[in-house]
Amino acid sequence: LMIKTFSVMSIREEKAFEGTSLYSDVCTINSYYSSIENDFDAFSDAFSIHCPAVCGRCCEHFIPDITYLEALALAWELGIRQDRDLDFLIDWHRNHDYCPLYNAVTHRCTAYAVRPVICRVFCSSASRTKEGLSFRGCRLSVQPEVMPASLSDKVLSSAGFHVPVMSDYGEKIDSLQASSERILLDDAVLSAWSKIRLIQSISLTGDDESGRAG
Repeated sequence: LMIKTFSVMSIREEKAFEGTSLYSDVCTINSYYSSIENDFDAFSDAFSIHCPAVCGRCCEHFIPDITYLEALALAWELGIRQDRDLDFLIDWHRNHDYCPLYNAVTHRCTAYAVRPVICRVFCSSASRTKEGLSFRGCRLSVQPEVMPASLSDKVLSSAGFHVPVMSDYGEKIDSLQASSERILLDDAVLSAWSKIRLIQSISLTGDDESGRAG
């Protein structure tokens, strides 16, 4: 299916998907995002880990590769809830080294509510290493007072609360779907959008739809 052959859906069409496996997948990933929304607060507050205001530099130097469910959440948010035309992703060039969802004017993510897991855990969680837990501050130059350069296992283990670990969230995302394959965000979102439009066209003809999270 060619994305350009479809018009953008409105939020009113969400109900048309209720009862489909695709809608169930959307609910699954959004429910997971809601469940981890506050996981990083205590960690960030305890160690004064806060990004500079209107920075966005990590988005300027990184295009995430994401799973099907993460792409589905983004396609749903952009195409249905924001009523955006996703053609801008078709013309996205590989020589761009910044995320296609990054707004260079506002320095904000245009789909922040459903941002992928890597964007949530980056500089907001620890990593598991041979020496134990470790936190490394932003690799880009930021104000010294914004976040520590690094935190050791000894410091993290004595924090007195559950420290979020980056790999745990990736493993959880994988457990929610049949495949852990990850592809670049623009291709992944376009593929998910094609599936959304396919399910819509099937529902309009009254055929049964099938298929779970990829």
